[in-house]
Amino acid sequence: MVSRAQPRRHHPDRLALALHPSQRFRNVTSPAVTTVVVVHGSGAATVRACVQSLLDSVGVDMFVVLVDNASPDAGAACAPWLGHQRVRVITAARNGGFAAGVNIGLGHRRRSDLICLLNDDATVEPSTIARCVDALGDDASVIAVAPRVMLADQPDLIDSIGVVVRPNAEAFNAFIGQPWAAQVANGADVLGPCFGAAVFRSDAFDSTAVGPLDERYRLYYEDIDWALRARRMGLRTIAVTDAVVFHQHAASTRLLGEPTRYELVQRNLLLCASKNFPAAAAVRVWCSRLVVHAKGIIKGPYRAQRISAIARALWGLPSALLARRHLPRQRITDDAALFAYATGLEPNFNTDTYRAGTNS
Repeated sequence: MVSRAQPRRHHPDRLALALHPSQRFRNVTSPAVTTVVVVHGSGAATVRACVQSLLDSVGVDMFVVLVDNASPDAGAACAPWLGHQRVRVITAARNGGFAAGVNIGLGHRRRSDLICLLNDDATVEPSTIARCVDALGDDASVIAVAPRVMLADQPDLIDSIGVVVRPNAEAFNAFIGQPWAAQVANGADVLGPCFGAAVFRSDAFDSTAVGPLDERYRLYYEDIDWALRARRMGLRTIAVTDAVVFHQHAASTRLLGEPTRYELVQRNLLLCASKNFPAAAAVRVWCSRLVVHAKGIIKGPYRAQRISAIARALWGLPSALLARRHLPRQRITDDAALFAYATGLEPNFNTDTYRAGTNS
């Protein structure tokens, strides 16, 4: 009898190692986390500090996806991490904005991992990510956690503990510029996470859950949009105030300049309200912003930016309204409850100096 050689069977784990070399470095005893970091002009030293702080995390099996977002100097900042066992560098074909960069990075994560988003100008303490992971717990309604983010150059002051939005669609980081005084209890609900630093369940950005970031925004309001979509589905974000992040606020975006930042914020404010607010509330937002900008065009700063913001919002309005039609019609969480998170809060941050204090 002639024996026939049996086809070689690949052990599933060995096959996974062959397909995904990063898997061989996994610590199977710790929760697995993939962190997406979008690099946008912060400089090699800043990016190095960010990534190294993640790799120094304890209590989790950390893998980093570093997205070169086709921004100036991003390639040079990512280059030192090429070939690193626990870092994957992805180069975007074009700079489609922060939201697009995050979505690209999410496409290269280890699929079963929990997800962390971290700005390239932020660093975490060794226990930060593990504390966030622990806080997610077994309650499936908790889709994300918001750590306590402090200003790196004013480390006794808060950068964010989640985000808030007002009925007029103005949005900002909760408690920004305030000294930390346990304003939020550990485990308390917040509207949503600031995407500069947050941890999510592994399926949070799948189409079966909240879904990916809306790339229409490019930069600013993508986290507000995502939070409102999550809340509409009854999914919550909680604060983890014993998990600390230090953030060089806007180190990666201040190169845009305040006029450009203002234009983006005003455009996205209108688009976010159009997509996510009740129809009557969205109309009120448009009317009030048109009045504000009309006065500003006559005698205020940023005249060109105001005109451009309105024009670009009008251009994007049909797309936003189309996206609105695909949102669940039933709102599990009342809109008034969502706006209530902003009650009594004022942003205490000067976007001219990038330090605590209001603009003059």
